[in-house]
Amino acid sequence: MSHYSLLVRDILKNKHFYQAEVVAGDGGLHNTIKWVHVLEVSNVQKLLKGQELILTTGVSFQHHQDHFLQFVIGLIEAKCAGLCIEYGAYIQKVPEEIIQLANDHQFPIIVFHEEVPFVEITQDLHTLIINHQYSMIAKLENYSQLLNKETLHAQNSEQLLKPLYEYLKIQTIYEVEGKDPIFYPNMAKKQREALLQKKLNRNDSTQFITKPIYLFEHIFGEITLYSEEKEITEFELLILDRTITALAQLLLRDLYVDERKRKEDAKWLEEWLEGAHTESEIKQFLLAEWPSFRQTDSTVLILSLPRNEKNQQLDRTYFKLNCHTIFDKKGFLSFVIERKNDFIFILLNRQDTDSMKMRLQDCLVKLETSNLIEGQEMAVGKFVKELTKVHESYKSAQDTLYIIRHVETDSSFYDELYVFQLIYQMQKHTNLQEMMEELLQPLIDFDEKHNGQLVETLEIYLQSNGSKQETAKKLYIVRQTLYHRLRKIESLIGKDFMKGENRLALEWMLFARKFIKRT
Repeated sequence: MSHYSLLVRDILKNKHFYQAEVVAGDGGLHNTIKWVHVLEVSNVQKLLKGQELILTTGVSFQHHQDHFLQFVIGLIEAKCAGLCIEYGAYIQKVPEEIIQLANDHQFPIIVFHEEVPFVEITQDLHTLIINHQYSMIAKLENYSQLLNKETLHAQNSEQLLKPLYEYLKIQTIYEVEGKDPIFYPNMAKKQREALLQKKLNRNDSTQFITKPIYLFEHIFGEITLYSEEKEITEFELLILDRTITALAQLLLRDLYVDERKRKEDAKWLEEWLEGAHTESEIKQFLLAEWPSFRQTDSTVLILSLPRNEKNQQLDRTYFKLNCHTIFDKKGFLSFVIERKNDFIFILLNRQDTDSMKMRLQDCLVKLETSNLIEGQEMAVGKFVKELTKVHESYKSAQDTLYIIRHVETDSSFYDELYVFQLIYQMQKHTNLQEMMEELLQPLIDFDEKHNGQLVETLEIYLQSNGSKQETAKKLYIVRQTLYHRLRKIESLIGKDFMKGENRLALEWMLFARKFIKRT
């Protein structure tokens, strides 16, 4: 019997099959048997799950060869393992048409030339199948224990691929993004290239089974089994699943080691954020992480976490690894510095395709929907081309974070909050409150006293470029009401408020008011 499954060829050694004859489909003797059924009806598909061995006397189609043919077609379509027929009162010979069909589909047909006890055959084969299942579970447990021991001291993935091959004796291809594929056992270069090309063009080939390796909800790599001679069984897939888990643990351990090393670089990164390093020093540092380094755009992202119970319990190393994976998948090389509740990421663009900003936006969405943290604020600084100007990006990210906290906005990007950036800089050097009051205070006082909406009406009117129809529509009011409000605005701040510099000043102060209200 096969080490991993009961095959059709195995049952020919059973005592009840000593006198049996394979009359068709001997190319399918390697088919796996999962169960045994006795069937005497021609409509079979709804009764079967696949990989069953069927026993029949042919009582239902003894006088109808077309029923017999449909019966065999149904078994083939249901992916049964094979058919055993008892010659006797109902069937004395398998028609040539059916033999040809079985040969074409490598579907084994076995005949008994004398009466046999179907009940005993069923019991014997089911006992073999059940015993095999117990044996498979024991082997799987032994493999899991062996793999756990190997994982504890493994220094590389080959040490985990070795027991996989020793158990299965199947060619394995292990691929991790950005690294050369590993073949176990190894092959000559031409053979490796040919096998990779065959894998690429496999279509629905059952010779290849590929499964992904996930880390942090992302596919980090994949492992492929290639079997040219025999079908890959359920047991082999279970062995593969356990190997994938072990490889993921090894990858995660390596990532934790890398993260600890990055912690040692924290002081150097802090100095980079402060603008203390020269371009040659920065390039030398980056070459260790990015051997094919090239000049590229960069930016700084500040991810700020509020102090709450969930964030206090956060595994920070795991979270940073998750972030690095998100950025890496979108084409960014990332470095992180921790400051109290802030994670400060220096992001370098490694990808020429697609917009850098668009890809970064996708990263922010991933972080925003992460179930690891909650209530986070994210601010992206300006994009800079010179590595020595990362400190400028960091400064603009700090300003952006300040603005996000004081203005209602859907954006996290410096370049989308430019008006507020200018207002923020003005606030540092001028009395914005006084300037705003000078222009808007009459309207603000009227709204407070009469529960009015003059400030909102003025803002929408300016946004609509003086279109009364559009303004009324956005405010959900009739035109007469709008006319009344506009006359009141004119009486309070002057009839020429829509002229050139006056309009510009009003728009500016309306933006400033939003900023001032929350500072």
